[in-house]
Amino acid sequence: MWRNRRRTVIALILLAAFLLLVVLPVWVMLRKAPTCFDGKENQNEEGIDCGGSCALVCKDKAEPLKIIWAKVFPIRKGAYDVVAYVENPNFAAGAPRLPYTAKLFDASDNVIAERAGETFASPNERFAIFSGNMLTGEKVPARGAIEIAPDFPWVSVSDPKADISVSEKMLVGTDKLPKLKALLTNEELEVLRNIEVTVVVYDVTGNSVAVSSTRVGKIEPKESEKLFFTWPSPLSYVAETEKCETPVDIVLALDRSGSMASDSTNPPQPLTVAKNAAARFVERLTAVDQAAYVSFATEASHPIDQTLTHDILRLKRAIERTAIGKSGLQYTNIGDAIRRAVNELATYRASEKARPIIVLLTDGIPTRPENPQDPADKEYPSLYAQKLADEAKAQDIGIYTIGLGDEVKGDFLARLSTSPEYYYQAASGAELGEIYQEIATAICKKGPSVIEIIPRVNTMSLPTPDLTP
Repeated sequence: MWRNRRRTVIALILLAAFLLLVVLPVWVMLRKAPTCFDGKENQNEEGIDCGGSCALVCKDKAEPLKIIWAKVFPIRKGAYDVVAYVENPNFAAGAPRLPYTAKLFDASDNVIAERAGETFASPNERFAIFSGNMLTGEKVPARGAIEIAPDFPWVSVSDPKADISVSEKMLVGTDKLPKLKALLTNEELEVLRNIEVTVVVYDVTGNSVAVSSTRVGKIEPKESEKLFFTWPSPLSYVAETEKCETPVDIVLALDRSGSMASDSTNPPQPLTVAKNAAARFVERLTAVDQAAYVSFATEASHPIDQTLTHDILRLKRAIERTAIGKSGLQYTNIGDAIRRAVNELATYRASEKARPIIVLLTDGIPTRPENPQDPADKEYPSLYAQKLADEAKAQDIGIYTIGLGDEVKGDFLARLSTSPEYYYQAASGAELGEIYQEIATAICKKGPSVIEIIPRVNTMSLPTPDLTP
């Protein structure tokens, strides 16, 4: 009896030793710990290899992306941009790799152009998927679409998006060759690379009227990068033009040098037609606007012909009194005209709520003042005028220029202007009325209502299994 019990005890001890010393080490070596890539729902997962401690988010736990709108933007004949504005409603889930297909359809809903691409969707963001310059040949698309592939992985994201700020947005030339400038700043303490930047321009009705996209290679910490977007044709948008949204203080500057009587001396032409056009221009001002008037030749009038006033009649009388000087040859001093105009816009008469603007007309090139160090320096008058114009623009004074006749240098006047689109060329005095009207409309026209610039950096990645032994 006792012998049998002893044998049993010994057998159990030997079995335990075998299990402990042989079976357990082999089991430990061969056992695979639960992972997020084992094809099993284990650990605290909410599905197979997703949820819980896994980076992948179960598909039924993520809300689908929402395409808010999709639109086709013509670039030129046979070339189009296709854009979709998309929202990711998930606060803690993103898509590091988001395949899509951009398509253009004809009136019969046949696909006439197609392109595959890939982007990403950060948590809780609205972004644009941009497929640019899609070619259709002679076919004209009736609509476009961005189709997002249904099977893409979601990952859990806890880190905030990269901190990138946008400032100094300025859109000019919307009625000619639109150009948008902005400043992109990396607010992070590390380098940001491969930054996708998309701009969407909306009119006052909320309709998207222009879209463009670019990429910035990298921005150093706390550094900035200038952005430039251009479009090949005017923007078509809903705007109000009956009156200025903001009051304006305008200084009209009119050339009265000797060449302004080159077509006729009695009456002096094109001076007389220019005066008439300027007088009609000031009639378009509203009760909250002010205008001043300065004429110029070898020097600008000092004091100026009419200081800032709401009185249209006084302005028209000052314009009417303008005459070509008879005390010798009358030169052209554009720089002095700009200087006098800027000084007037800095007086107590100027309104703090008004936009300061200079509208300058000339029929020639600057020939005064002379360089005090070298009177033979022919470039000095132009350089002087450019310096004064640059200083005015640095004070946020808008400058419109009008070149009359074929003796002007259009590229020079375009450089004086706020931007090249602010320069107008008149072949003859007969065109001045229409040009002044265009400038009045441009000054008072409400531009696009919202300019949305969307900078994005993909900081997400898909999880991969740990292959280390």
